[in-house]
Amino acid sequence: MRHTDGRKLDHKTLEALRIRAVQQVMDGESPEVVIKALGMSRARIYEWLAAYREGGFEALKAKRISGRPKKLTGEQIRELYTWITSFTPDQLKFNFVLWSRGRVRELIRQKFNVRLSDVSVGRLLRNLGLTPQKPLHRAYQQKPEAVKQWKEETPLCQGSWNLT
Repeated sequence: MRHTDGRKLDHKTLEALRIRAVQQVMDGESPEVVIKALGMSRARIYEWLAAYREGGFEALKAKRISGRPKKLTGEQIRELYTWITSFTPDQLKFNFVLWSRGRVRELIRQKFNVRLSDVSVGRLLRNLGLTPQKPLHRAYQQKPEAVKQWKEETPLCQGSWNLT
């Protein structure tokens, strides 16, 4: 017999199935018949009945799935955001002036004693709205007139390359 995979159903549907199945058994229907009609595995109905005996219909209701707990609290994340946006790494005793995922990871380890991967740090920064910035490839002090004059005076910039 083919069983229905309950993992493919949403939580509200599964809750309704559990409650309905237990209600039918309480009304006198055989657990074997009920579970066969639902297409679930035989052991499932007995788990539901045991849960009902322990906590009533409340025990059959869908529960929020929390997932893995976060390693940093909301307060720690706010503090981290303030440090990153208010200070440069060298002000916080790092040896460079630009933030990178590695430096943020090291800051988290030093301040909160929490170890995160570079990928996790990148995800955290993205969630905070902090995106990687690419530096411009020209100096901001660049003088366009001086560059034009240099290009005109330098033979390599005039396209007269002699490679022989």
